[in-house]
Order: sequence, then C-alpha cells, then structure tokens
Amino acid sequence: MMFIEKMHIDTFGKLSDFDLELSPGMNIIEGANESGKSTLAAFIKFVLYGVNSREREQLLSWRTGGAAGSLTVCVDSHRYRIERAMVGSREAVQLIDGENNMPIRGLLDGTTPGELFLGVDAEMFAATAFVSQVGGMSAGGSKVSEGIENILFSADENVNTQRAIAKLDAARASLLHKNEKGGRLFELDTECAELEVKLADALRVHEDILSKEAQLADSREKQESAAARALELGGKIKQFEVNALLELFGRKRVIEARMSALHEQLETANAQDLAVLEKMDGYEKKHSLLKRELDEIAARSREQRQTEPDPELDEYIKLGGREALEAKMESCRVKSKAYVAVGIVALLFGLAEMAFGLRPMMTGGTPHTALAAVGGVLAALAVTLFILSLRARKRAEDIELYYDFDALECAADDLKAARETAKFTSLALSDANRRYDELCEEIKRECGCGADELAARCAEQTVKMRESNGLKSEYDKYATLLSQMNTQLGAYNEDELREMIDEGADMSDIDIDNLSEMRREADFASKMASSLEKHCGELEKTLAGLYPVSEDPKSLADKLAARKSERCTLQKKHAAYKLAYEKLCEASESLRRSVAPRLAADAAQNMAYITDGKYRELGVGADLSMSAETESGQRTLDVLSAGTQDAAYLCLRLALISLLYRKSEPPMIYDESFIRQDDVRLTNLLRLISVQKSQSLIFTSNDREPTLMRKLSEFKHIKL
Repeated sequence: MMFIEKMHIDTFGKLSDFDLELSPGMNIIEGANESGKSTLAAFIKFVLYGVNSREREQLLSWRTGGAAGSLTVCVDSHRYRIERAMVGSREAVQLIDGENNMPIRGLLDGTTPGELFLGVDAEMFAATAFVSQVGGMSAGGSKVSEGIENILFSADENVNTQRAIAKLDAARASLLHKNEKGGRLFELDTECAELEVKLADALRVHEDILSKEAQLADSREKQESAAARALELGGKIKQFEVNALLELFGRKRVIEARMSALHEQLETANAQDLAVLEKMDGYEKKHSLLKRELDEIAARSREQRQTEPDPELDEYIKLGGREALEAKMESCRVKSKAYVAVGIVALLFGLAEMAFGLRPMMTGGTPHTALAAVGGVLAALAVTLFILSLRARKRAEDIELYYDFDALECAADDLKAARETAKFTSLALSDANRRYDELCEEIKRECGCGADELAARCAEQTVKMRESNGLKSEYDKYATLLSQMNTQLGAYNEDELREMIDEGADMSDIDIDNLSEMRREADFASKMASSLEKHCGELEKTLAGLYPVSEDPKSLADKLAARKSERCTLQKKHAAYKLAYEKLCEASESLRRSVAPRLAADAAQNMAYITDGKYRELGVGADLSMSAETESGQRTLDVLSAGTQDAAYLCLRLALISLLYRKSEPPMIYDESFIRQDDVRLTNLLRLISVQKSQSLIFTSNDREPTLMRKLSEFKHIKL
C-alpha cells in the first residue's frame, strides 16, 4: 500500500512555499472556494505523473510561471521523496531514498513515479483513484476496460491484448490475404516464377559479360603500361627542367652581384646629382599630368556653361511645369462649366421674369416693367457668363495646344542633369586647381625653383649625369636581362626546386639535344594512355549496362532456392498465426465476460451499503457503462438522480481499485465529490471509505464531512 506523508509545494498554480502533512488513513482538507483545494489535488497527480500539454498552462505558478514541489510517500514500509519541477515545457523528476536522503538512480528511467509504485498510467489513475468534482466520476469507458483486460491477462497494463490480437491478424494477413491475392506468400509465388525467367536470361547474357571483362582486363593492362611510361618520361623531363632552372637561379645571382657593384660606382660618381634628377623628373611628370587634367576639366566647364535653356523651356519651368499647367487647365475647364451652369440658370430665370412681366400685354393690360427689366438684366448676365465660359475654355485649349508636355518634361530632365553635371565639373575644377597650386608650392619648396623652370633644371642635371652614362648603360643592360630572368623565374621558388631534385634519378639518357624527342615520346605515351582509358571507360559503361539486366546465375539459383525455402517456412508460420489469433480472441472474450460480473458484484455490494439496501444489483458493461436494478426494472444510470449516479460510479471506482492495482493500492483523492449526496448517504459513504485500507484525501468547502466523520471514526482534519 502507498500513502502520502507530506506535501511540499515550492510553486504550483496559486500556491507557493506550502507544506501539508497527512495521516495514513482518512484526511479531510477543508477550505473555502478558491482556497487551493483543487490545486493540491492536481499537485499530487503532477508529482506522480507530470502533466500533458493541455494542463500545463493551468498548473503553472501564477507568480513565477513554473511549477515545483515534492511528495514524501511510504510504499510497503519504505519512505521515498519524489521531487518534480517544470519550467515551460521542460520537466525534471527525481526519486530520493527517505532513509539516507540519497537520489535513487535508474528506477525512473522510461517511467513515472506513479507507474513505478502503482503499476498504472496517468489516465488509469485519473479514471479510478482521482475522483474529481461534480460530474467527473465516470470511470473512463473503453480505455479503462481495455486496461483491465491487459492487467488480468498479462499482469501489465501496457501489454495490450486487443493490440496483440490486431497484430496477430495483421501478421496473418501480411502473409496471405483472405482472398489469397495478396500477402508475402502470394508475393513469393510470383517472385519464384519471375526468378526462373531471370535465370534463363542471365545464362544467356553471362557469356557476353565474360567476353567484355576479358577485353577490359587486356586494355587496362596496356593503359597502365602506357601511363607508367608517360610518368617515367615526364619525371625525367621535369628533373631536367628543374636542374636548368637552378642553373638560371645561379646566373641570376651573378648578375645581381655585378649590378650591385655598378650601382655603387654610379653612386660614388654622382650620387647627389642622381637623387636630385630622379626627384625633379618625378615632379616634372606629376606637374605635366596634373596640368593636362586641369586643362581638360577647364575645357569641359567652359562647354557646360554655354548650355542654357531656350525661352519656351525657361517659361515652362517658371510656370511650375506639367503639374502646375495641367492644374491650371483643369481650373479653367471647371470655371467654364461653372459659368455655363450659372448662365443657364440666370437665362432661365430671366426669361421667366420677362414672361411674367409682359404677360398682361397679351390681355390688353399694363406690363410689369420692373419684372421685365429684372428679366432683361438676368438674360444679359447669362450672355456675359457664356462669354466668360468660352474664354476660360479657350485658355485651357491654348495651354494644351501651346505646350508639348512630354517633350518639355524630357528637356527639363536633360537640363537638370546638365546642371548637375556642371555643378560636379565645377567642384572637380576647384579641386584640380587646389591640387595644382599645392604641387607648385611643393616643387618650389623641394626643388628650389618654380614649376615653369623645372624642365630646364632637369636638363641641367641630365648634363651632369653624362659622364656616368657608360656605367649607366651597362647597368641598364644587366637590369633588362635581370628583369627577363625575374619574369621567367617569378613562378618558381629556389628552395622548393632544390627539394624536388631526385638524386637517384637516372638522367644519363637525356640532354638538351634529345629533350624535344623525349617530350614527343612522353606526349605520345600520355595520349595512348588517355585513349586506352577512354576505351576502358566505354567497356565499363557497357558492362555497367549489362550488370543490372542480368545477375549471376548462381546468385539467382541461390535466391530461387531461398524463396522456396522461405515460402515453406511462412506457410507454417501462417498456420500458427491463424491458430493463435483464433485462440486469443476466444480467451479475450471469455476474460471480458468473467470480469464484468465480478466488477458488478463488488460495486453492487458497496452500493447496497451506501443506499441502505435500495440498490442491491448493478450492471457493468464492457465499456464500464452502468445500470441499476430499480422497482421498475433494470435502468441505465442517466435516468436516476445525480446523487445516485455519483454513488454508483464511486462504488465502481472502489471495485476497480482492488482489481487493477496489483503493485500497491493508491491514495484515494476526492475533490468536492460528495456535494450531491444527502447526509444519510454521505454518512454511509464516509463509513465505507474509512474502512478501506488505502489512504483517503477528501477536499471539501464546508464542514459537513468533518461533522459526520466525528461520529464515525478517527480522521485528520486540516483547514486551509
């Protein structure tokens, strides 16, 4: 038997830093609504089994967003502490030995503490030992019924008998369908016939494959010989070229030494004049280049300043461009329409006034002069408005005819771009002038003369250098030769070349005279190896096309024999599956028929006790649906009162506890489960629960249960 000694909540739902000690028997936890009773009940299930994704948000701490705590439990006289913590979607659980306070490793690998100690999963626990609030007493239907069968059949809830039956039927069908047109045996018959045809084809193609493989072996031998000859000749040629390059490196060092000596002589002859000449020559080149750049920018600037817009474009831009003119056109058209509308109204009113004023004349009376005059004025106003309308329309038409908007827009864009270009050219000219002035100042400071005198000074220094022209000429000759050698040797490293020297290479048959012939022979051997490699590739491609369409005859023969042997084995296995399926179905049906009466009898005994003998017989279906024997016959529970339904399902849960919990009886949790019971039935219920061996935790929001229990037996009363 398992009972809870102590609960400690670090943080869970609305509770935090909360401790609760319990007794092994009945515990009544009383508290007002929203005091945390349901939270405590949920915490027990959380520590034993964790939570699923649907429950996670409801159970997280209102303050920290996590959940953590522990249960100290006693199982078969041994004390354990179960610690569980949850942060977001991650959970961690640890089992602590209560005797030495050390973690126990390995027991919880792949299982939960509830499954370890009670032998059932969370869903079975919730359907039996966890009695929730009003309306939640149903025992779980087909899921629990299936679990009962599994436990009784195999002593393990997770070993599912129905799934085993289904797997046996599926295994039998996988071997041979009921119509004998599918399954592995049918496939083997078909495969044996196909293998016999393939074996005949393989024997025919096998000879062709052997011939092609012999050709491939011969060609591959010749290709390897040619490739080896090409590699040998290539190695000798490479060694010869490496030696030639190393000799060239030696000549280069001799020339560099001679140039160094000539350079010292030149510096001794006129070192200062040479330095001054080089400086002046450099400044003279900079001056020429910058002067040419300045002249080009100045010329572009003069050309760009000559670009001015024509009067029509200038006027178009001043008037605001296309958008402004189109707005003006639209305004004129609107005015024209307004003038016409007002003129028509004025004309109609004027004609009406004149008609009323002159109407008496038709009967020989005196006309109304004032009305006639007003009508004349309105008619004149209408004519004036019509004229204004025509003028406004004419202005709109004149604008549309006078301005070619598309052409003028393009011209305006071009003018804008030209002005931007001129702006940047002006900035460039300013920058060039600045740099030119700075260079002139630098020339004056460094060379001691103006920029216009620099060419003459260079010529003067050149004259001074004529005496060293002979040395300079020889130096330049060596410099040109050295430049050519550097170009030739630039891609090589002397140290790397020395490492490439093979002292053991036989170079006796190669010299400068037969180098070209040896290169031709190496090229011929390389091309022959490449050609043979291509031929081998074609043969391999042909063989690659033959291999998939024809297998080795021996392999096919072995495969055919294996398939026939497999068919014989599977025929025996099919017969065994069929027999096992039939026998297991019979055993499962027999077990289900035997369990229901036992559950019904146990539940009815408790129901008769609770109802003082009113309901002595209960019926329990395969899916744990219930019925009761009433005065008017057998009736389903849904036609009885809510209190009677709760009592019946509670009796069924108590019967299930003794049937399912083989490892250890669980603590029974009742969360506001007795609200719909009257005092008489509640007294009987409490008496029945108090004599149970398992621990009971009754959560209630009133003092009815404690008051009744004081008359019955000892219990622990806890107020939240």
